[in-house]
Amino acid sequence: MICTSATSFCRKRWVLPTPVGDAAGQLARQLRLPPLVAQLLINRGFTDAPAAAQFLDPHFRDLHPPALLPNIDAAAERIARAVRAGEKITLYGDYDVDGITGTAMLWHTLMTAGAKVEYYIPHRVDEGYGLNAEAVDTLINSGTQLLVTVDCGCSAVGPITRARDRGIDVVVSDHHEFAPQLPPAYAIVHPRRHPLDPLAATATPYPNPDLCGAGVAYKLAWAIAQKLCNAERVNAAYRDLLVEFSALVALGTVADVVPLVGENRILVKYGLGQLMRTRFEGLRALIAAAGYGGGEKKIDCMAIGFTLGPRLNAAGRMGHAREAVELLTTATGPRAQEIATWLEQQNRQRQATEKRMAEIARTQIENRKSQIENSTEDVVLVAADESFHAGVVGIVASRLVDLYHRPAFVLFKNHTECHGSARSIEGFELHLAIEHVRDLLISGGGHAMAGGVRLALANLEAFRERINSFARQRLTDEQLVPALPVDAVLDLTECNPQVIALLDQLEPFGRGNPRPRFLIEHVRLSAPPRRVGATGAHLQLTVSRPPNVARCIAFRMGEIEPELPVGTEVSLIVEPRMDEWQGRSRVDLVVVDIAKCNDEPLGRRGLGN
Repeated sequence: MICTSATSFCRKRWVLPTPVGDAAGQLARQLRLPPLVAQLLINRGFTDAPAAAQFLDPHFRDLHPPALLPNIDAAAERIARAVRAGEKITLYGDYDVDGITGTAMLWHTLMTAGAKVEYYIPHRVDEGYGLNAEAVDTLINSGTQLLVTVDCGCSAVGPITRARDRGIDVVVSDHHEFAPQLPPAYAIVHPRRHPLDPLAATATPYPNPDLCGAGVAYKLAWAIAQKLCNAERVNAAYRDLLVEFSALVALGTVADVVPLVGENRILVKYGLGQLMRTRFEGLRALIAAAGYGGGEKKIDCMAIGFTLGPRLNAAGRMGHAREAVELLTTATGPRAQEIATWLEQQNRQRQATEKRMAEIARTQIENRKSQIENSTEDVVLVAADESFHAGVVGIVASRLVDLYHRPAFVLFKNHTECHGSARSIEGFELHLAIEHVRDLLISGGGHAMAGGVRLALANLEAFRERINSFARQRLTDEQLVPALPVDAVLDLTECNPQVIALLDQLEPFGRGNPRPRFLIEHVRLSAPPRRVGATGAHLQLTVSRPPNVARCIAFRMGEIEPELPVGTEVSLIVEPRMDEWQGRSRVDLVVVDIAKCNDEPLGRRGLGN
């Protein structure tokens, strides 16, 4: 059964994989796995037994050696030389989780070596993303002799040229898209090569091009330790640090939403465990303030993505990210508690601001849609307002993408300029779109799924028209209807703790390895739906196909309770979870989407509402 966008609550196409012969059965027999787990592995691209076995059982020893990263040897040697010479080193990090954790790792590495090291985090609103010439001048004037970027810098041609002209070397560690011109850095450590890099034609590509900024910083810290120890095998102090850093790199990797496969999967799997036993006082304070102290609650990717990561990000969004770096570096005792509490407050303020901005943006989009009803509908959404908080525009852009399944730009504007962030959908690479309208921008950049722009207010409408024209040539009607990939059909008889527990073998879940989703067909509501939650926003369902009964929770679907009387036949897309209740394990089915089996449209969620 495939539901169209006109019938399911979320207005999505349910897409099931097409079985290929007996591939799942063959893999199941080779690895002695249940066929259901084998099918999930095949859905994720693991069709041969050795690759599937490595995916199921990742090991730290399988991490790629740092030496494989382009230019890392030169970068680590230059930093080690600065340490030995007593040069003042400044780490220039980005203000998001990726940059914060990467900066903290390099700081700890250099401090362990007795280096003269400081860090600098630009203000998101006042300075914007990446290196800026004013900050470079300030740092050089204050005595910086070597500048090391973290999660930024690979497109900072002007500021790095400025540093070079003043006699300062810059080592870049980054993973973002390059500018057309290569910046004149001493070395650029990046998991992908720039086309103008003289070594690009001869060097072997790094095996993990999806390493995030924190991952690059982790490998650079490792390489620096090797240089300082004059050996591939580092001493006990650095070895302990690298194990400790797995917690920080897990935070950055999950928060930056890179694919959790290969090396990234290894780092996150081990890092999640390290988060529970970290010796960094500030990180322990953050974990406790977020409700995960004491070890009773499991820290998984969802905990990072929705709890820990947003708190670290809130510092840079609502205030200044230097406090978040302080939390992960020097903060101890009462100071660590103080910063962790402050981050909680900042995050609550961010949530309220986000909600207000999302309502304004949605109103703008709906008003524009009604005004251009007889002309071509916008493919790329652009919302701009004087009241928008520049630190929250990226989150609101993500909300709009979730709601409308369109690329979205959310911009703060004043009387002369607009600046803000963008998020995209699969098939529309933002950095290419931004390059297409470069002549309309003051600045802009990013990667396939996220970006940012600054432009004159006078160019706003031209920007909207040009970027929509560009999108219409590249996005098909089918791409604009969101697909909901489903792993397999699941029978109610399989919704038991023994079967669902097998799914844990695939953790950690995230981009590239999503939590398994299943289609449960033609079940009936055997009890009245019950609205739950403080505002009744969620819906508790009981479904059955005798003799089997299952309990479901449908988040943010409370509005459809009147449309689901007892006896209604429905099909569901669910994510099964194990829940512990009074010492007993039970299965909860988290409803991702729901449709009536009579094809009657359900709810009013979707475009135009």
